[in-house]
Amino acid sequence: MQELLRATKEIRETLRKCEEEGDNFQETLGKLSATKVHGVQFPTLMLMEIIDDFAKGYQERRKGKVLSGFNEEELQEKYREAAHNWNNKDTVN
Repeated sequence: MQELLRATKEIRETLRKCEEEGDNFQETLGKLSATKVHGVQFPTLMLMEIIDDFAKGYQERRKGKVLSGFNEEELQEKYREAAHNWNNKDTVN
């Protein structure tokens, strides 16, 4: 079981790194192929399914990165302030 947990962690790390580096499908598949459990490589079809599943979560991961540290109230206050200043730019000295 420990080998499977180690492989799971390794696959996740490899997928994240491939995503960050902009690797294409073939490069990603090649890097994942190096992951083994008890010396046995995962079947190619299984690795392709894992990549496909990971790719489906791309938008959520991007959204999470964009929204990390996001403060709704701060955004609204800044919008009000900037809109007020913009709309009254001709009257402000």
